[in-house]
Amino acid sequence: MRKNTKIGVAAGVVLLLAVASTATYNSVQRRSGGDQTPAEQSQSVEFLHQEMARIAQYEFENGCVEKNAQGRDVFCGESKIKVEAAEAKYQAALKASLTPDAATQQADITGIRNFMGDQGMALKYTRSAPPANFSVGVVTPLSDSGDRKSETPAEWKRTVNVYTATKEIEGTCEVYEFEVYPKTHEVVEVRVIYPVGYQGRCDKGSLFSTSVSESEIKANAQAYLARIKGEADDEYKITQLSRGNTSRWEWKWEDADYRLPAGVSGSAAVDSKPTVRLHIASSGKLVQYNNTIPLFD
Repeated sequence: MRKNTKIGVAAGVVLLLAVASTATYNSVQRRSGGDQTPAEQSQSVEFLHQEMARIAQYEFENGCVEKNAQGRDVFCGESKIKVEAAEAKYQAALKASLTPDAATQQADITGIRNFMGDQGMALKYTRSAPPANFSVGVVTPLSDSGDRKSETPAEWKRTVNVYTATKEIEGTCEVYEFEVYPKTHEVVEVRVIYPVGYQGRCDKGSLFSTSVSESEIKANAQAYLARIKGEADDEYKITQLSRGNTSRWEWKWEDADYRLPAGVSGSAAVDSKPTVRLHIASSGKLVQYNNTIPLFD
């Protein structure tokens, strides 16, 4: 079914296809050199991005477009097949362009193993993405009712490589996931997640199933803190935290004198000032780690 009013694809369907990856695409475009052969250019991210837009534009104006249940314009029939194929090809090239090379991955993994104190830890690269806990931007008010938008200036955009441990944490059904800043290969975040395929049932226990002595908790924390690059002499404030039926200890340091440049702000405590934050469970195991110091460089 054709629609009678053409609103322009840049404001419609192509926007849905391309906007989500625009920032990533732009960074890839800046990295790409001008010495590619015609064959390489035909498979480049830039070329495939343009080709995806061209196909979507043509199909929107000449192919099959219909309204979905929500009243939105969507491709149908052969047009849908062609546009989805172009998008899939572009997304595959984009993912390949973002995947760190073997040397970078090895350096990242070495950084993780050094921080964890486990040279045999098996890890798998999963993706590259903005840091989960670092978002520095310019906030612009949109209305008197409190609506606002935040945009990240180019100089404050960061990308981390994400790796997942392939072996479950001892005594649990969970695994560690790590964010590594590839510029320095430092671990900037550790979190605990359930692995892909987890069925929602665990008979092994959790990070809070057993408790160890306060001295063992502190010793484990100090071992991690001693491995933080360049931070061995900093003083960490220790706090015991209680969350529901679980208990954890937090070690925290921040550069209290640091001030972000005028006009930009962080969305949370860890991206407003260079911060190190370490959480150890009552079992003595690492629960969470943040280190935004490298991201402020």
